[in-house]
Amino acid sequence: MPNVTPAGDRALLAELDDGVTAAELQARAAAIRAQDGVLACIVGQQAPRLTGQAGAPVLHRNRTHTIEVNFDGPEMRDEFRPRMDGLRLTARYLGFRAGFAYLEGWPRELALPRRPTSRPVKRGSFAVAGTVAGFYPIDTPGGWNLLGTTDAPLWDARRNPPNLIKAGDEIVIAAVDREMHPPANVEELSPAPIDGVEIDGRFANIVSLPDYARIATGRSPGGAFDATSAIAANRAAGNRDDAPVIECAMLGPRVRLRERRVVAWVGADCDLPDVFEVEGEINVGRIRNGLRGWLAISESPRPAARGEGGRRPGEGRSIIRIVPGPHEPSIREVECEVTPQLNRVGIRLRPLTPLNIEAPADLPSCGMQFGTIQLHPDGSLMAMGPGHPITGGYLQPMTVRWDERWKLAQLVPGERVRFVAE
Repeated sequence: MPNVTPAGDRALLAELDDGVTAAELQARAAAIRAQDGVLACIVGQQAPRLTGQAGAPVLHRNRTHTIEVNFDGPEMRDEFRPRMDGLRLTARYLGFRAGFAYLEGWPRELALPRRPTSRPVKRGSFAVAGTVAGFYPIDTPGGWNLLGTTDAPLWDARRNPPNLIKAGDEIVIAAVDREMHPPANVEELSPAPIDGVEIDGRFANIVSLPDYARIATGRSPGGAFDATSAIAANRAAGNRDDAPVIECAMLGPRVRLRERRVVAWVGADCDLPDVFEVEGEINVGRIRNGLRGWLAISESPRPAARGEGGRRPGEGRSIIRIVPGPHEPSIREVECEVTPQLNRVGIRLRPLTPLNIEAPADLPSCGMQFGTIQLHPDGSLMAMGPGHPITGGYLQPMTVRWDERWKLAQLVPGERVRFVAE
């Protein structure tokens, strides 16, 4: 029987036996996704993570890929070469970055420990950490041992599906000597522009609601940092709930409108009214009493209906309610300082008192969600945002409650915040 622990107030982490195979893991995940009330199921090394609310199962037929690899990497060893051609690997799950498949089947006697620090890694690199292998689909920092290179089309967001390798697929390695030239690719497609709107600003993103289908390709569901505020802004502008909005951070953009529209602002304070009609240019300016706000622009000059501006997060974000775990040792209360290292991927936090928690050295990678908080080896905590990796190998001692995640969007560098279990 799996060991099931809460992972926040709307998710569970189900840890299976060490000997579970990739096929068994994917079968369990498919069965979970097919259940009523399941929004998503993220597969880790041996632990499916399921998040509640209705969703559809994600099923596919497993395929076999023969991938040519030139074993010219800096960490390649001569004693490995006789074993490479014809080596069969299986994609256990996807995570880390878009399209990155964790491949099992690497010979245990050829295991190499993960490097202590990351370095820039080129797309197409074939690498190993412990007894797990993988291809880097995109240029990214990475800490695995680089053994070779392929020019197989591993990832391109312009394709459908964008990833070559899916969970459950089998990989047959073909060792070759030819020079490799990995094809250019696109990690993410730019969001479609809002019709009749030009945006000029470094800290503005067009966002909508989370898309949980992205998990199947190794990507986070994304979406607004505060979906409730984004929906409130859209309703105030007379839009549908999932219409694109402009998510603004720190210093808002200048926005030029081709024709008169209804505009609504929800979030931290700025100089704009809550709801107003305008044409020409508007300047959001500096955002105060918080970090982010959401600007909705009506999809037509005369929207069918208008709502009212939603909450303005300001007071109350100094205390964030959490659920301890899913990992042990867990944390029930901690006060932290918000560091300048924050973006849509996550927020690095410095505990004001050292935690004195020793994380297991061999913790298997497992699923994460928006609101997961990791403990890193340097003693800092990382709270995951909507652009988080879907898996991670660090201890998860606490998880932000679903209805408290909006507070993460408003945390400002230098302020103090206390995480408390109910």
